[in-house]
Amino acid sequence: MAIKRKPKSPHFSHEQNSSQFNNNMNSPKVNAPSLKRDSPILSSRIPLPNFTKWTYCGITVVLCILCYWNSLNGDFVHDDIMALKDNQDIRPSTPVGEIFLNDFWGKRMADNTSHKSYRPLCVLTFRLNYYFGELNPIGYHAVNVALHTMTSVLFLHVCHRCVFLDIKPSVIAAFLFATHPVHTEAVSGIVGRADVLACFLFLLSFLTFLRSIEKPDPDKDYLTTKSPLCLMLSVFLGACNMFIKEHGITVLGVCIIYDVMVLSRKGIFRFLQTGSLDMSCSPMMKRIFTILTVLVLLMVFRIWMLNGQLPAFSDQDNPASFAPHLSTRFMTYCYLLVFNGWLLLAPTILCYDWQMGSIPLVESVADLRNLATISFIAVMAMISIYCLLCFYQDKKNQLRVILTALLFLVIPFLPASNLFIRVGFVVAERILYIPSLGICILVSHGINNICRSSTKRLVPMICTVMALVIVALFTWRTIIRNPVWNTRESLFKSGVHTLPHNAKAHYNYANYLKDIGRTEEAVKHYRRTLELYPRHASANNNLGTLLKDSDNDTEILFRRAIEINPMHVRAYFNLANYVNKFGGRQEEAISLLIRAIEIDNQYADAYSSLAGILLDSGRYEEAEKLYQNVIKLTPTDPNAYNNYGAYFVRIDQQEKATEQYLKCLDLDPKHNVAMVNIARLFRKMGKTKEAEDMYIRSLAVKREAETLKSLGALYFNTDRHNKAVETFQEALVLEPDSPEINTNYAQVLARLHRFDESITILHNVVERNPSYALAHRHLASVFALMKNYSEAIKHIDNYLEMDSGIDTKTKAEILYEQGSNYREINKHQDAIKCYKAAVEANPEFATAQMNLGAMYHMQDEIDLARQHYEAALKLEPNNAIILENMKKLENREAKLKSMKRKT
Repeated sequence: MAIKRKPKSPHFSHEQNSSQFNNNMNSPKVNAPSLKRDSPILSSRIPLPNFTKWTYCGITVVLCILCYWNSLNGDFVHDDIMALKDNQDIRPSTPVGEIFLNDFWGKRMADNTSHKSYRPLCVLTFRLNYYFGELNPIGYHAVNVALHTMTSVLFLHVCHRCVFLDIKPSVIAAFLFATHPVHTEAVSGIVGRADVLACFLFLLSFLTFLRSIEKPDPDKDYLTTKSPLCLMLSVFLGACNMFIKEHGITVLGVCIIYDVMVLSRKGIFRFLQTGSLDMSCSPMMKRIFTILTVLVLLMVFRIWMLNGQLPAFSDQDNPASFAPHLSTRFMTYCYLLVFNGWLLLAPTILCYDWQMGSIPLVESVADLRNLATISFIAVMAMISIYCLLCFYQDKKNQLRVILTALLFLVIPFLPASNLFIRVGFVVAERILYIPSLGICILVSHGINNICRSSTKRLVPMICTVMALVIVALFTWRTIIRNPVWNTRESLFKSGVHTLPHNAKAHYNYANYLKDIGRTEEAVKHYRRTLELYPRHASANNNLGTLLKDSDNDTEILFRRAIEINPMHVRAYFNLANYVNKFGGRQEEAISLLIRAIEIDNQYADAYSSLAGILLDSGRYEEAEKLYQNVIKLTPTDPNAYNNYGAYFVRIDQQEKATEQYLKCLDLDPKHNVAMVNIARLFRKMGKTKEAEDMYIRSLAVKREAETLKSLGALYFNTDRHNKAVETFQEALVLEPDSPEINTNYAQVLARLHRFDESITILHNVVERNPSYALAHRHLASVFALMKNYSEAIKHIDNYLEMDSGIDTKTKAEILYEQGSNYREINKHQDAIKCYKAAVEANPEFATAQMNLGAMYHMQDEIDLARQHYEAALKLEPNNAIILENMKKLENREAKLKSMKRKT
């Protein structure tokens, strides 16, 4: 049986396809163009086995996970606090519509203090995170790592299908991107999600745009739009990208330039030669018109959302943009381009913040950094010229790779370059996430060209090893960089270590130290901040809050903060509280707080402090209105109800005070201050059991010496002395040097007749705190119990001499005790003198009136005795002792009259 054979097909080069061959069958023969060495691997036209594709994708995924697995345990740090923990927009209780009215940080876009960063779609992803895991950081970090992994795999696909048309350089570019250390801020820092997600949509929009256009045809000058739906999807993704991160919209500009320079290169080249466009360019013009229309509409919307205001930045944020000389601004901006480029090429020095002195201004032409700028400009010019040469010489493959790299590198970075608008940073590593696509393509292309241009077999192997070494170094650098973003301490400490001349790094670290109570270290770093940058308003303000109350610099620091920044609302607030507390200048404090409220009418703390001052001034109605306003401003803030409850305590409306304290505890069942306040109120109301339960509840939340002291006092006053001893002993473990706790503890020991211990403790208190007058009073009480009345008299005299600020009622009680001591040692005239002074200090002191009457009674001064007995009886009509003494006085008077008649 004969075997049928296929007719031989004509041979043709890989640059041709079947349709080309068929179309040219009857054409005259011409010499076939020779293949050029600059083209990518010819196998790009040959489908890559799926196994190989998935293998490289899998390796990319493994690299991403390997690089960022140690970022999953990170906490909320730096900008995460404001964007997530303090942002109500991510919580389900906030209507979704609010996200589209507020900025990235949760402030109204119309607010003067808004950062004007409008990224609602990114905030929506945070809201989804909160829905599934609330504020558990691991979920947020996991999403960031997943997005980075997806972006890296998508970049591999884009490089293979649209850039290199070859898997090997595509893999190198993807590996470099997946492991690049400059990405740690964007991936490990949760708010960097905006940049990662924007990059993913950037690539997706670009890929969709290319798929909307027909495959290249050598017979056509312009390519038609194969799928208008893909084109609209690409534009839609680009528009969405602007609502994730502002510079994401630049992908639409990238698409336009790529269309003109690559896809429509032949037509544009012919236009440059002839100066005329024919009808065949209509598809390209329609695409450009569509994209430009959407771009204009989006820009109009974005400007409208600014409400006529650009974000307010200061010279602290971006010193170069505030430099007085144009030459300084120009040279510094140019150098910053070099610096960002170097971070992409050699990310050896990385920092979370590059503000305030991190990169000194380039103020002189003689500055050596200008050489780096000139070199950078020269390199970029050469790459651009080479790109143009490729355009004119029809080096399609080289043009596609170089142009794509330049577009990805330059266009997304332009909004952050200060060339068009002032930005709020000097260098921001997460801004480099999208531009790093371009640098990865350029590096991979360079390695690929070296391999192809060499005839020696060893060179490709060396290049491969070199590429793998770079990827390994990037991986190692990323892994050791990630833990820096795990905690606030590690992040801020790294900033101080990396850039010790960065005032902002010292300021942030000082803030952290202040928050955890390491005051001395915080003061040190605030002072270092002011050494590096004396005009840092917030550092002046925060340092003032940490200095001792007696420090004269405190007020100066607050006033300096206001002088530097007249809109610094916290400085007004702190200065007001300081002058009120330590200067007694209530009117000045009131005016300062009013100014703070004028600056920020939502500043609840200012309303609360102003209410407290007005309350102390007796202006109760005004104070109550302010407390009510605080509750309106912050209806979910438990502190607002606690302070309102304290107001009702002051005006002796105990039931209303209880109601407010309970509202506070409803909002925050672990609010220690409210628990202690309501416990004290219960004691005042005579509800001893309720007070005890509330103190115990408070201690279950937090063991505080002050609460233990109050509970110990309750046990003492209810004759549970052993429990009081145990409670005071625990309090002393927490605060062993507290004079008040030691004094109260000594008082309980004296009640248990442990006099020697009590006196020893009180003597120690007096030695350590010579000005603590209350210890002398309790020493007098102990000596009185021991019937050592002379020592008791001496210590009461010391107490009265030391404490000039005693209120009249307390003074009357002390004078009464002194009178009793004199009476016990039969110094009756001194006793009368003390009782008389007690009565003058507090005429309603019934016991003092009675004892004074008794002293006169003993001296047979009947009229004076009767006068004070009657005064005492008016105060306590049912006092049996007074009634008995009055009967004795009547008997004594009758007896004296009888004796007088007999004589």
